[in-house]
Amino acid sequence: MNFYKKNMVCWVLIIVAWTIIYPGVSLGENNVESLVLSRLSEDGKSLDLSGAGLGTSGAKVLAKMKALENLETLIMPGNKIKYAGMKALAKSPYFKKLKILDLWGNLLGDLGLKALSESPYIKDLVVLKLWKNEIGEAGLELFSRSDHFKKLKVLMLNGNLISPEGVGYLAESSQLESLEILNLFSNELGDEGAKALAKAHSLKKLKEIYLGQNQISDAGAVPMIESKSFPELVILDLSQNHLGEPSLISAFERTRKGNMQILTR
Repeated sequence: MNFYKKNMVCWVLIIVAWTIIYPGVSLGENNVESLVLSRLSEDGKSLDLSGAGLGTSGAKVLAKMKALENLETLIMPGNKIKYAGMKALAKSPYFKKLKILDLWGNLLGDLGLKALSESPYIKDLVVLKLWKNEIGEAGLELFSRSDHFKKLKVLMLNGNLISPEGVGYLAESSQLESLEILNLFSNELGDEGAKALAKAHSLKKLKEIYLGQNQISDAGAVPMIESKSFPELVILDLSQNHLGEPSLISAFERTRKGNMQILTR
């Protein structure tokens, strides 16, 4: 079992375990507040709500809790807060200190990403995890144009619906210049998406790029491998694609010339 499958299995097991321990079914406002306070760190800076079952209504309660005004890390995978829940959080003044936000598997969609991108408060994020949120090009267009993510260093977008057009918006963005890790594993980039990313002008600080499982062939892989757009790149993942001899030869030559790891299987 490869790294990504192992990673995904681990996350599924974690979510299932949290759901069993904290089922969070039909949580009332008081129950949400009690649950949140029980998981909030002593210094009020970190909150892990993995699998708490908040839903949209729980997210709305969360958005009104003044006890979270010093929060820097919010981890809430598998809560299905959807667009309305994200909209409530984005409008809350109690999340203006957030630096790490994990929203894995919350069914946000493009509208949810739009709400986050337009938040007047959430502007200091360093890590943003958006795995499996049904995000496509419409959401990424707004996200890439927003000036709220200039401090962002880690962006996880694996397991979404990102097309060549969507990745093109990321590649053309002038607002993501601090980005160091970009994960697009298991999307719909194809060769055109890989080519678009290879031509990026403002993502020069990227150190790790993950493009596995994206229906990429030699036509898209070779331009990515040979791209001069990422002078600090140390890891390029092209695993689980449709790579042939041209990609393997190009990868060998690139790694031979520099201190870089290229994953091709």
